[in-house]
Amino acid sequence: MDSISVASLSYSLAAGILLVILILFLKKKSNSSLSLRPPPGPPGWPIIGNIFQLGDKPHQSLFHLAQKYGPLMTIKLGMQTTLVVSSESMAREVLKNNDQSFASRTINTVISAFSYKGTSLLWSPYGAHWRLLRKISNSEIFSVKRLEALQQLRREEIYSTIDEIMEDCKQGNSTKIGEKAFMISLSIMGKTVCGKKLLESGSAQATEFKSMVREVLELAGVPNLSDFFPFLGRFDVQGLTVKAISLAKRFDDMFNRVIDERLAQRTVSGNEVKDFLDVMLNLREDGAQITLDSMKAILMDMFIAGIDTTSATIEWTMTELLRKPELMRKAQAELDDVVGVERRMEEADIDNLPYLRAAVKEVFRLHPPVPMMIRKADVSREIDGFLISENTHVLVNLWAMGRDTSVWKDPLNFNPDRFLESKIDYKGQDFELIPFGAGRRICIGLPLAHRQVHLVVGSMLQAFTWSIPMDNDAGIDMSERFGLTLQKAVPLTAVPTLRDGVKF
Repeated sequence: MDSISVASLSYSLAAGILLVILILFLKKKSNSSLSLRPPPGPPGWPIIGNIFQLGDKPHQSLFHLAQKYGPLMTIKLGMQTTLVVSSESMAREVLKNNDQSFASRTINTVISAFSYKGTSLLWSPYGAHWRLLRKISNSEIFSVKRLEALQQLRREEIYSTIDEIMEDCKQGNSTKIGEKAFMISLSIMGKTVCGKKLLESGSAQATEFKSMVREVLELAGVPNLSDFFPFLGRFDVQGLTVKAISLAKRFDDMFNRVIDERLAQRTVSGNEVKDFLDVMLNLREDGAQITLDSMKAILMDMFIAGIDTTSATIEWTMTELLRKPELMRKAQAELDDVVGVERRMEEADIDNLPYLRAAVKEVFRLHPPVPMMIRKADVSREIDGFLISENTHVLVNLWAMGRDTSVWKDPLNFNPDRFLESKIDYKGQDFELIPFGAGRRICIGLPLAHRQVHLVVGSMLQAFTWSIPMDNDAGIDMSERFGLTLQKAVPLTAVPTLRDGVKF
């Protein structure tokens, strides 16, 4: 074979090898591009995307869109790319299997004002500062030992409220359930964190504080053009930033007064640790990386997120039981068997009241206190064959998950019995029911909320029979008011009647 033929063969062989490599590369690239596309989503308008499709109840709008586009759905809100998660299996992928990649939260303009620029436990990015705050809160507020030590405090506040309702009974007055629940939560949180009752029930200051909390939660849930189009931030087109800064200043002034009073007391009485505020001040004096703003940010978390979510759950539970009196009687019969009518219900009774626990679980399913959990992709990740790019905003639609027909039979029906034969719980392991979240960012207040919700609802059912006011011809309004928390649009008013045989 001559040299030309050898060279020609060599070139042909080389060209063949290069062609095979090129084909394999293109095939791999093609497969990669298919597997790394973003999840599907509804088409949107140029520039503004899907903003107009959110409506005033985004949790419901996104639920209906997910029926068409799937449990992983991409929406565009202006310049913001958002992933919407609407099923148990996809929530597990995001919050468990890729937990660390989604361990931070998106902070919008309004939330930044109330979280001291993202330095609070609830809103700080995943990292050393967040771990420090979490460790302190776990050991000094929500540990089993600490909760047991403060059990008498919670008992006194709840029993005092039951006594107030008994006075309403004698005078034939109705009771605003949500307002009572809110004041219980406020009093318990005040004594837990600051060692004292901050506001008296029924006072003008208490009414104002409740209004402030609700305004925070509603402002934070309003779609803000400054978040969707960051270049509009300087103009504050909707006026939300001005409102948020003004309201945050009122909270800041209150927290400054609380801290200043405590510092003055410590000068006189020494450094004896009495409550969470003392713990934080001591740690700060010992050199821990806790600024005054960090302390106030934690107080903001406790007094806003911790109070309203618990009181909303109590109000929704009583609402659902009022709509189905036969279920209320079933819960009361259980209380009569386990607790009786000669002593008041205690936290120790909760484990022996499976129907009451089932009723609360059913409320968490239908009315999660936080309808949509907020996360953020810290790095790019592949989920279920789709690419979730770094900095994508993530909304886990808990409200939608509670209505998933592939998981729940007859999901719109309030039926506590579904949990009597089920081991599903809401402590972050069963992704069918995660009202407190899951993974690293699971709500730190879960143990306190568990005790408080059951004791308040159980005490109300043990002492009273509840009915709808005679002048309420329209029945109970079940409409929702969307914000960071899910409130009843029309507060629940009910008439209490002391149950036969009650002797406490």
